[in-house]
Amino acid sequence: MASSSAGVFNASKLAIIFALLCSLYLFRDIWLPSTPTTLVQGTPTTTTVAASSPTAEIELISNHTVVVPQDVNCLNAPGSDRVMIVLKTGASEIYEKLPTHLITLFRCTQHYLIFSDLPQTYSDYQIHDALETVSDKYKNDHEDFEQYRKLQKYHREGQNVAKLKGSKGWSLDKWKFLPMIHESYRLASPDVDWFVYIEADTSMSWVNLLQFLGRLDSKKPLYLGAQNVVGGTTFAHGGSGFIISRGAAKKIEARRKKMGVKAYDDRWELSTSLSCCGDEVVARALAEVDVDLTPSWPRLQGETVDTLDWTERHWCTPAITWHHVTPSQVDGMWRFQNKWVKENGWSKPYLYRDVYDGFVARHVSVNRTSWNNISKDREFKLPDKGSSDKSKEAWERLSEVEKNSVQSFDGCAEACRAWNDCLQWMHEDGVCKLGKDVRLGETDERYDKTWSSGWLQDRIQGMRDDLADCKINWDN
Repeated sequence: MASSSAGVFNASKLAIIFALLCSLYLFRDIWLPSTPTTLVQGTPTTTTVAASSPTAEIELISNHTVVVPQDVNCLNAPGSDRVMIVLKTGASEIYEKLPTHLITLFRCTQHYLIFSDLPQTYSDYQIHDALETVSDKYKNDHEDFEQYRKLQKYHREGQNVAKLKGSKGWSLDKWKFLPMIHESYRLASPDVDWFVYIEADTSMSWVNLLQFLGRLDSKKPLYLGAQNVVGGTTFAHGGSGFIISRGAAKKIEARRKKMGVKAYDDRWELSTSLSCCGDEVVARALAEVDVDLTPSWPRLQGETVDTLDWTERHWCTPAITWHHVTPSQVDGMWRFQNKWVKENGWSKPYLYRDVYDGFVARHVSVNRTSWNNISKDREFKLPDKGSSDKSKEAWERLSEVEKNSVQSFDGCAEACRAWNDCLQWMHEDGVCKLGKDVRLGETDERYDKTWSSGWLQDRIQGMRDDLADCKINWDN
């Protein structure tokens, strides 16, 4: 009898233990610690990731969301360990424009620096003062540094430096370029072969940049960018992004050391004070050591998706940079890149053609009201009482189709079709404009004067058919 009772008691204990084990398993998420996040090269932690985000793959298991970050892949993409991204910004815009770069491009860069006109710490990111080494005689007295002196004062007093945002920042900005180049070389790891300089309103394609640089020899003295000309100087436009190889950086630093740092800096500070633009000063400093610009447009260029002319000049070329972009456009282009890499890997670049398909094609497939599509190759305008005799004479020489174009949107469309090169048009009362290149443009509904815009679909398709056999063009 005692033996039977013991058996029942043991069975009860086993049942209780089994129930406890099941409970521990079913409610394990309550008591088990969450998986720690590993920080890589200052990459900030992310507390939440939306299920629609292309930066992570979302796997649903028993109603629990598991986030599998893909950033490890982009950190270790071929060549990523040899590239330093150097971002130039201003303290008055840093809270508006920097965050988007930190959660996109900077999550994939092993080496980066951020330069501004005020030393700061943004979250865990150090912001360097690009003007720290500029002589006090300029910082204390020169008119270009009026904004700088105000920034220091506002910062000391705990005021909102964003209120200082305005045109005077341009005069100060030119002083950042050359000191930033010297300082980035000094701070860079010996492993860095390429210094890539961008601005806060620049969008950079990481996958295309790495493939572009992978085709080049960093030991050679190379200076690459979108070519611009001021006076007799051909230079890389700063906003479009420019690239300096370690070979070129070593030459300019050797020149500075040989001449003496103070004497060298004094000379170039004087030159900067007399120049319009800091990116132009960089070109002259490099030319002094026999490093001339290697033109790299349109891979590096200064348009947005909205303003670019979508033509054969770009179509088959990898797109690396865009300029004057908003934070939302930076994010949109980054998500586009992530989707591309997921489908094509890190060894195939996306072309302007692919960006057109992703951002433009659907928007130009219909006519649009309150929209300016930047048609600007021909203009027909109905003369009024204030028109000059020359304008009236030019009007009389127009064909009937061209004269009728100013009367209505449909009339403007007919004038476009009558011109063999025309791909798009825009109309408002008394004015018709035609364009021979495809441009998206943007809404103008916030203005009193608005346009209606249209595109000739058959001709755009004809252009696409002509460019269908796309061979990747790295060399134009």
